[in-house]
Amino acid sequence: MLLLYLVIASVTVLIGTGIALVFWKKQAEFRLIFGFTAGAVLGFVLMLMVHLFTEVGYLTIVVMWGGFLLIWLLENLTHRMQERLGKHAETKTFPTPLPPLSRGRHHWSVNLTVIGLSIHSVMDGVNLSIAAEERTVGVALALIVLLHRLPVATVITTALRQVYGLGQTALWLTPLIITPFIGAFIGERLLHTVFKDLADYLFAFALGTLLHVVVDGLRGGHAPSVEKISPATKIAFVLGLIVTLCAMYFIPGFEHEPVH
Repeated sequence: MLLLYLVIASVTVLIGTGIALVFWKKQAEFRLIFGFTAGAVLGFVLMLMVHLFTEVGYLTIVVMWGGFLLIWLLENLTHRMQERLGKHAETKTFPTPLPPLSRGRHHWSVNLTVIGLSIHSVMDGVNLSIAAEERTVGVALALIVLLHRLPVATVITTALRQVYGLGQTALWLTPLIITPFIGAFIGERLLHTVFKDLADYLFAFALGTLLHVVVDGLRGGHAPSVEKISPATKIAFVLGLIVTLCAMYFIPGFEHEPVH
């Protein structure tokens, strides 16, 4: 099962790249995809929060927020480094004319984003290894990981394409395809050694690392924070949430999950 998850995780990057190269002018559609993904992820997160709280206890919720805090700190560190390089808008934004910055500074801003995403992609691999161990609710965690990788790949490809040629863009995307396998190896070692008896808490931590996807999705994939969320994005978010909550019945382990 883990190998299947990893293959899908890599394929989603390729699909997201293809979408970016073919429909690079479709900014509104990109935002709709992010909005829908954010709603779907929130639905899965709420569902799994209820499961962890009822089956394990409140401490799992604390651990989950610890995972969220880790990713939040990593992203803020990346953004601060980009600001020091003189970038006035956050990266991972949608296609707009390049600002009047030196080529070197613009390259570094995009490079830092790729490095940050590669680190996050390692965490995706860890999360998939945890999902593979959880035979009941692991499917939901895997779906969260796989759902958010496609739009992220679309946006980062668009940003890279503005700075580099097609060949260099493909080269920079390679770590996003490989690093989940590295993360899965790390996750397997954690689950079968020192953290063998803490699988539920690792699951909660993994869930927390994905919670930021909701915020980023509503902002259109790291669009500038001053930009208002469009009504269409809000509708897509609500639709994603509703679809997920309706689909929960068909996920093994949740058919009769009590919701309080």
